[in-house]
Amino acid sequence: MKFKRQIAAVLAVIMAVSVAGCSDNNTSTDSGDASSDGAATTSGETSDPGATPTSDFVFGQVAMGGAGFVSGVFATKEEGLYYARTDVGGAYRFDKETDRWVSLSYGISEDDRGLLGVEALAFSDNNPAKLYLLCGTEYFSGGKGCLLISEDYGETFETVDLTGTIKVHGNGMGRGNGERMAVDPKNDNIIYIGGRTGGIIKSTDGGKTFTTLDMGTETSTENQNGICSIIIDPESGDENGCTTIYAAISRIQQDNLYKSTDGGNTWAPVADAPKSVMVQRMKYSNGKIFITYANTEGPWNNDAKTGSVRSLDIATDTMTEISPKKKGYGDIVIDPTNPDRMVICTENTYSQQPNGTWGDEFFVTTDGGANWTYLNEVMKMSDGGVPWLKTASMHWCSSMAIDPNNPNRIMVVSGNGIFACDNIWDANPEFYFDAKGIEEAVPSELVSIKGGKLVTTIYDYDGFSQDDPKEFGKVHSSTAGSMVSLAVAAQNPDVWVKAGGDSKTHGFWYTLDGGESWVNVKKSPMEGRVGYAGCVAVSCDGKTFFWAPEGANKTFYTTDLGETWVECEGCPPGTKRITCDPVNPNYAYLTSDSYFCYTEDGGKTWKNNMSLSIFKSTRPIVTPDIEGKVYLAAMGLQVSTDHGQTFTRLDSVAICDAVGLGKGKTDSDPYTIFIWGKPTKDDPQGIYWSQDEGKTWERVNDDAHQFGGPGNGYFIYGDFNVYGRVYMSTVGLGVVYGDLKSE
Repeated sequence: MKFKRQIAAVLAVIMAVSVAGCSDNNTSTDSGDASSDGAATTSGETSDPGATPTSDFVFGQVAMGGAGFVSGVFATKEEGLYYARTDVGGAYRFDKETDRWVSLSYGISEDDRGLLGVEALAFSDNNPAKLYLLCGTEYFSGGKGCLLISEDYGETFETVDLTGTIKVHGNGMGRGNGERMAVDPKNDNIIYIGGRTGGIIKSTDGGKTFTTLDMGTETSTENQNGICSIIIDPESGDENGCTTIYAAISRIQQDNLYKSTDGGNTWAPVADAPKSVMVQRMKYSNGKIFITYANTEGPWNNDAKTGSVRSLDIATDTMTEISPKKKGYGDIVIDPTNPDRMVICTENTYSQQPNGTWGDEFFVTTDGGANWTYLNEVMKMSDGGVPWLKTASMHWCSSMAIDPNNPNRIMVVSGNGIFACDNIWDANPEFYFDAKGIEEAVPSELVSIKGGKLVTTIYDYDGFSQDDPKEFGKVHSSTAGSMVSLAVAAQNPDVWVKAGGDSKTHGFWYTLDGGESWVNVKKSPMEGRVGYAGCVAVSCDGKTFFWAPEGANKTFYTTDLGETWVECEGCPPGTKRITCDPVNPNYAYLTSDSYFCYTEDGGKTWKNNMSLSIFKSTRPIVTPDIEGKVYLAAMGLQVSTDHGQTFTRLDSVAICDAVGLGKGKTDSDPYTIFIWGKPTKDDPQGIYWSQDEGKTWERVNDDAHQFGGPGNGYFIYGDFNVYGRVYMSTVGLGVVYGDLKSE
């Protein structure tokens, strides 16, 4: 979120209990606590259309092309203005000037990285610059849940802490449902938010304080999805908020759709609503609420044959089924100029799509649902300029949006991004990938090959190789799913190794031709068990592969391309990272849960350096072209010049959680050092670099560019071909990179 520091506002803890025309009979009062986190976009020269500058650096995201689940997409009344939310990568706004999506989440701190999970998004219908994000991730940041409020399209945010009031989990099951937040169309200071626990809360002061509504029923659910959708009848009520509201509870075999006609003061179940399926999404059109149903919360656990689409007449609360087939449906959109024209999509159906892949189904009607056309057999698909998406499907289609300014255009979310269609009512509509700028990959490893390519591995979609971080790369031809480790032979850079897979898939691959072709090693080092994931390395000459598979508690090496594996002697259990010396193939270095070890005989035996304590999954970082020089983020920043036998702590660094090296300014200058940490204990946590071998440090990023910290991959590296370029992993913003500004 391009966050800008702001002075914290002390907010009132008690909300006004009565408004003209509606009495508030709610039983409990909760308050939101505003913090000083704001978001800001800075201006200045950028290295690519999606990059944003700091004082000396500009930042962007390495172009991969989606690769993550966009859980919601939204079109506003303002021409060309769209929003999107993701499950682990924050929120985005479409920039029509650059024709790409722009992240609103760069300013999230490492402590608050859970706020990159966006549970719900809403905006003022009449003033779409006023934006609300419900953020939080159950397993990050202590389960912190917050409402982020912007008055300027997400350029800056005020943060209201809702932790303890409702539960928020942007990456939980049911994350494609929604929206579980609604803004009153006649008074955008009135907001309703549904929690996974905690029921529905209401604000009448623009989200600064909240009161819990009494729905007269238990709202916590067995699937931990709680209130999954809220919608307001825009024709009801007045500026005082006496509105008609529908709220869905994510459960079956009991009432799960409730209605209030007095702004949430009292509620009653909708008697005609089905109880055998769950609400996914609700849309309003012409006096009716259109509802998609499936048997579970989704996005991937639905029974494709169980579900429906129904219209609810607000005046009578009677329902009519309009489903073309018995399916689990994700969403529906209605042409705002002609309510008889609608598009629906399934949510977890795997049928053939035009590009030969398997994904969700799409249907269109022009007569109010009396007849439907099955689009999969007549529509077209294209990659939108992202080459690897030629073989990607539209799946997990939980959310759609139709453009009120151009009702020929719809957008639909997918497990790999967003697809759009600009001619949906034509006989042969064409969907194309339209998520440029949304780089929601979760990276695990990166290698900048000196004189060569940038190579990455990511979760879900294997990895990429590319010449330029600004240009879409080539997906690994193995396309083997989640990859968790990667290494390149320093003196033979056509030899790469990687690991991933799962307990059912042999998980070690190698290439001898720089990624053009990959070989999956079928022989496991663990007798009777499939070897997968873990960490890998390759000796500098490319002749020895190392592998510490997941759950093995042992480390192995092979000198015959995986035909036989030999257990390394002396390796402690829990090996986390292995790095090979860039000059001498007899040396390699590893860290475990607690130790640093090195080998002098090509990996046969390992020695433990007892002088260091390893507390994180830290990477030993070797210096190109220099034998035996190792940097280690442990107890500060340590450096060894004797193959890891002894280390010296740099007094210039107080805290170092990750370290990497990059090209010096000239060939005669030392390699630059990048860290994620603090030179002194009083410095802010961030990216720093040194051009004098660690004697002095300068901050690279600022508070507006924190990216949630190094995330799952927890790496920071320089580029060995471009002076001043730095890469960092993230929780869900892919790989971010910074470049020095042009002079």
